[in-house]
Amino acid sequence: YMTGFSFTADSSAEFSRSSQITGSASATTDYAPTPSILTIAVSDMETAYNNASQRNNTQGYDIGDGNIGGLTLEPGVYTFGTDININSDITFSGGADNVFILQTT
Repeated sequence: YMTGFSFTADSSAEFSRSSQITGSASATTDYAPTPSILTIAVSDMETAYNNASQRNNTQGYDIGDGNIGGLTLEPGVYTFGTDININSDITFSGGADNVFILQTT
């Protein structure tokens, strides 16, 4: 549930817009097909989370003490027991089929 935003429903009532966000916002109360699309998105998110949570670290722990701005990251699993701070651009160096996972507690 999102609060603090001023939403205006699109004429289709399938989504809303706000001057406070770029793009559109969707909710389960929007007209079809939005609720079923959101259900699929949440299921996909749960699948990705469960998959990622079972992967072992491959790239070291707490790289940069959690300050990863300016770094170039290779494919793999990065694990952090501290906050992750991205104060400048980071670069993911890999191909379209590579996986990058940032795990934090």
